Amino acid sequence: MQNIPVELQLHIAGFLDVETVLSLRKTCTSLSQFTRSRSLWLCLIYRMSHILPRPPSESEIATLSALQLERLLKTAMHVEQVWLLPRKNTFLVKERCDSDDIEDSIPRIRYLAFVSDHYLLSLGSEGKINLWKINNVFAPFAAEIFVTYASSTWYPCAYHLNTAGSVLAIALTHVELVAARILTISLNTSSSSESISPLLVTRGEFSIFPPQVIRAIDADLELALLSNTALSFEVVNWRTKAQATVALRANDPGDLWNGITAMRICGPYILVFRMHTVEAYPLPSHISSGVGERSDILPQLTFRFPHTMTYRRVSLTKTTCVDNNESQTYGLSALANDLFHGIFLFYVELVVRPSPSLSVSPLGVRPMAIASPQFIAAQLPEDLPPSLTPPVPFGTLHDTRSFVSACALGDYGRRGIWVARSRTSMIRTVVAFTNPRDVSNASREAQVWSNGSLQANVDSERPRLIDCQVVHDIPLQDDITVCAVSDTTGRMAVGSWTGSITIL
Repeated sequence: MQNIPVELQLHIAGFLDVETVLSLRKTCTSLSQFTRSRSLWLCLIYRMSHILPRPPSESEIATLSALQLERLLKTAMHVEQVWLLPRKNTFLVKERCDSDDIEDSIPRIRYLAFVSDHYLLSLGSEGKINLWKINNVFAPFAAEIFVTYASSTWYPCAYHLNTAGSVLAIALTHVELVAARILTISLNTSSSSESISPLLVTRGEFSIFPPQVIRAIDADLELALLSNTALSFEVVNWRTKAQATVALRANDPGDLWNGITAMRICGPYILVFRMHTVEAYPLPSHISSGVGERSDILPQLTFRFPHTMTYRRVSLTKTTCVDNNESQTYGLSALANDLFHGIFLFYVELVVRPSPSLSVSPLGVRPMAIASPQFIAAQLPEDLPPSLTPPVPFGTLHDTRSFVSACALGDYGRRGIWVARSRTSMIRTVVAFTNPRDVSNASREAQVWSNGSLQANVDSERPRLIDCQVVHDIPLQDDITVCAVSDTTGRMAVGSWTGSITIL
């Protein structure tokens, strides 16, 4: 082995799996040193990048040592192996609240999220904020309280982690909906524990008139997005107090009931997810200088789902951006739930340059509740005459009759979960799945919905049934209203109506 050139050794080792490489480490001193070389682990990471939730960039790889590269790949392999296995050991992070100080109709946990894969964030309707620090995936589970906050007059309603992953911003609204406040907390993304819990710091306040709901915030641009009707939304800069009103499109009478479910700032656009549409509106130029000046006028963009669907709940991944001299494109995945039809997984692509466009690629579907839609490719014979083809891009699948109470995607869109209950069952089930394809290539590989029609490339792979597994059962009395998942660690969190939080 010593007589073989290093380049050839690396080439040979590149075909081995990680377990074999680790076994070679135990054979002799020479191979032990070889299996600890940075070049070897770089080769393995490039070859096995498909199991990583988000393949690291060149700049990130340049800062990682051989040991860090090894840990990165070993963690990804471990999560990949156990992700769809039953979760027998659970960890209760927060017990249920039995007090009667709030109305029974209000859930005690509004939002639940993994932040930077090191923290678990809970925003409560009683004005409570809890942030727990989570240990690594190979250690026995433990959750150490990192930040806790409670207020009887200020209720948390939105959060955002800045691009650097160092600052977590949380928006709160006054109980009388007359003002908003932005709190921030500095995070430590290293594995070392904090000896002192840092305090939340107020970064800005602004008035709300008329009463509106904060749908989203952006910690980098210091912007808040608010709405309360299907007619318009507000954009507010909490540092400069500049604000603007943006009118929502209403092309037909049904848009009056086309409420907003989620919002996201993507460069010079505001992406708006509504019950029946996805829309993009140019960000008002005087609100923030962080998106740069533009000499051209950006158009509004609208995509309408090509079927009678009403998505009342949607979970979004982090936004990716490809920005170079020739193009500027933003992309993200969305897991949406229609009450009567089931779970749908999409990839949304917003092109800013060279020509603005908005497209949605269907990645997968899991029918539920009633006779549910499935993509037509799996249901219709190839020789079916065009006159007999249904006018919508769906066939039908068997009746599964399940109700989804919560769903969530990981930050990078590789993994997702939902909590469902069958009409004939006395338990709720936590269902896990892996994204059926690489979302970064979705716009080029999948069928694309555009302007109400389904257009398919001849050689494209058609959307498929989401392949999922039941990983945990929950008694029916625990009404699960929120859930979260971490792509990197494979951990899941579920929160009940009464305020309990459990890690799976």
